[in-house]
Parts: sequence; C-alpha cells; structure tokens
Amino acid sequence: AILVLTAMLHALARDLVLSPVEDILATMQRASAGDLASRARIRRRDEIGAVADGLNAMLERVADFNAALQREVRRSTEELRETNRQLADTAQRLFAARRDLARSEQLAVAGQMAASVAHQIGTPLNLISGYVQMILTELPPEAAPAVRLRTVQEQIRKVTTIVHGLLDQARRPLLQRAPMAPRELVGRVCELARPTLQAAGIRLRTVLVPDLPLLDVDGGQLEQVFLNLITNSVDAMPEGGELVVTAGLSGGHVEITVADSGAGIEAAHVGRVFDPLFTTKERGKGTGLGLTIARDVVAAHGGTIAVSSRREEGTTVTVRLPVAMRVEATHA
Repeated sequence: AILVLTAMLHALARDLVLSPVEDILATMQRASAGDLASRARIRRRDEIGAVADGLNAMLERVADFNAALQREVRRSTEELRETNRQLADTAQRLFAARRDLARSEQLAVAGQMAASVAHQIGTPLNLISGYVQMILTELPPEAAPAVRLRTVQEQIRKVTTIVHGLLDQARRPLLQRAPMAPRELVGRVCELARPTLQAAGIRLRTVLVPDLPLLDVDGGQLEQVFLNLITNSVDAMPEGGELVVTAGLSGGHVEITVADSGAGIEAAHVGRVFDPLFTTKERGKGTGLGLTIARDVVAAHGGTIAVSSRREEGTTVTVRLPVAMRVEATHA
C-alpha cells in the first residue's frame, strides 16, 4: 500500500510540478538559442502558471523589441547605403569637375596658342595667295609655270582651311539658344544632306520617337555638327550604303544617333577620333578638326558625343543633349 501511495504521489508531483517546470526550462533554453517565438504551454492558475505567463509575456516583449531592432537596423543600413551612394556620386562628380576644369585650362592655353599660330600663318598665306593669283592673271593658262602655280594655289587653300579650322576650335562656341524640336533639327539636317546622299548612292532612313521634349539649343551650330557627321559617313561609304538617323529619349536627354554601313574605324583609332588634327581619311581629304569642333559644340550645350565602330560593319555616332528645362511643353 505504501509503494502504491508513493507511486501515486510521484506521478502527481510529476504532473503538477516536474513536467511544468521542465516545460518552462525547455522554453527558456529554446529562447536562449534564438527561438523567440517559443512559448511555455502551461494553462494553470497557480504559482507555476503565473511563472509560465510571466515567461511568455517577457518573451513576447523580447520578440517585439528584437523585431523593432531589426527594422531599425534595416532602416539604418539602407540610410547608410544611400549615404555611401550619394558620397560616391559626389566624389565622382568632383572628380569629373576637376578633370573638366583641368581640360578646360589646357584647352584655353592650347586655344590661345592655336589662335596665335593660325593668325601668324594666315596673314602671310593671304599675301602669298594674292601674289599667286596676280601672277596667274599674267600667264597663259596652259603655260607650265601657270600649271605649277595652280597646284601651289590649291595647297594654299588646303592650308587655309586648316588655319580656319584651328581658329574655329580656338574660339569657344557662342550659342544663340532657342527652343527647338528634335524632329525639326533632324529634318533640317536630313533635308540639307539629301542631295549629297543621293549623289553618293546612300539610302537615308530616319527613326524618330514621337513627342520628344524640346531642346534649348543653337540650331545653326548643331546643324553643322550633324552635317559634319553625315559628311564623314558619306566619305566612309564610297560605294554607297545606308545611313540611319534616330532620335529618342534616354535619362533626361534627347539621344540622336547617326549610323552608317561604311568601312568602320580601326579599334586602335576610335579613342583618338576627337583629337585635333587626327583623321583616318586619305591625305588631303580631311583636316582632322571636324569631330574636335563637334565635340566642343556639343559640350557647350551640356551634352556628350561618343563614337562606336567595327571594321567592315560601320560607325555609329551618338549625341546626347539635355532637354530644355525652362520649356514645359513637349513637341515632336
């Protein structure tokens, strides 16, 4: 009887005390291991139940605090990431500004030197050209000296063209800005170039996105830029081909491309196409200043110009111009 009573008391003690305490201890161990969702499964109205309820309430508060802490960490991490991104952008802009400033200073010095040299060369060239013209009027057209002098005169004209190009590059472009639709700009350029393209057997195709924002530009100077690009494409397609002019919107800029199906440019030369006096054309066909001047005109508008090319596949020139900020209306 004593053994039976002892067994019954032991079982009762396990149910009333030991099992609940073990459950509380197990819950505490799981919480210590990181399982903050763990709860004591005790539903009693005595002291042990009060301990279990207190443990569960504490774990609930810890879980809420941990969730709030994680949210704060995520928010702070995102703010830190955004701050780092802004710092990186600022550093990049500062680097670009310093680079542009250094380049502007170099260009200013180079421009002054170029203007001085061009002026000093241009004056005697004009005198020589005048004397050659005067002598030619005194010689029979078919005389050997006249033939040689006409050759000299032709070479003088080529040098004069280079001198004028140097002077144009030395002067900073003075822009006469006005609102202009990209469609109008492309249309005027293509209309001016159409006879040359037809004579060269080149097909012209335009792809224009409708309703592009207006540009605030010097239409005359940009016309010359794009006519120069088209002239380069014509020279690259002596046997004819296709010229595609496109206009679209990209990241707050109007992007106009001129793509030809010509011979392309050697990879080693692509990086030098904007260098003054560098040209891939045959001797006597180009001054090597056209793209340099085009780059300066586009830069004066706050835009960029880039060239990509593959041999035997063609060349694409991309001009990006900022949209007119002060003009709210859009126009095709």
